[in-house]
Amino acid sequence: MATGKRMKAADRKVLILEAAMEEYGRSGMHATSTEVIADRAGVSQPYLFRLFGTKADLIVAAIEHQTTHLRETFRTAVESRPADTSAFEAMAAAYLTLMADDVSSLRCQLHTWAAASDPAVKDVAQRTYREIWANVAELSGGTADEVRDFMAQGMLLTIVSSLDLMDLFGDPLAVVKEKF
Repeated sequence: MATGKRMKAADRKVLILEAAMEEYGRSGMHATSTEVIADRAGVSQPYLFRLFGTKADLIVAAIEHQTTHLRETFRTAVESRPADTSAFEAMAAAYLTLMADDVSSLRCQLHTWAAASDPAVKDVAQRTYREIWANVAELSGGTADEVRDFMAQGMLLTIVSSLDLMDLFGDPLAVVKEKF
C-alpha cells in the first residue's frame, strides 16, 4: 500500500478496527492477538495501544464499529428500497449480502454474543444489540411482535449461515415476505 501519501489518522483507525474485527471474529476475546491486529493494520503495537488503551478497549471499539456498519447497512437498504419492498425485506436482503461479503462481521457478532457474560464485553454486547433492535423498529415501523420475530429470524439465519447449513433455513427472503 505504499502510495507515497500518509494515511489519515481516521482511515488508519478504521483499518485497525477492521483488523480487530477480523481477529476477534476468528479467535474470540482472549485468544485475539494485538500483535496480529497491529501487523494486519500496518501499525506498531505501541501505536495500537496509544489509540485504544487496552485490548479490551480495542475489542469494544471493534464491536461498536461493526454495529455502526450494520445499522448503516440497514438504513441505506430501507432508504433505497423499491416501493413494492417492505423495510423488513430490504433489511433482510442487505443482511444476507453483508453475511456473504463480510464474514468477519458475522463472526464478530457471534463472538460478542458468546462472550456476553465476560465483564469486558457484557455492556457493549447489551448496548449494541439494543441499538440494532431499536434501529430495526425505527426503520421498519413494525410492531413489537414483528421486530422480535425479525430479530429472531436474523439470529437463526446468523447461526445456520455460520454453520454452513443454510439448507435448513430455506429461502430467507421468502420467509421474510411471508412473515412481514
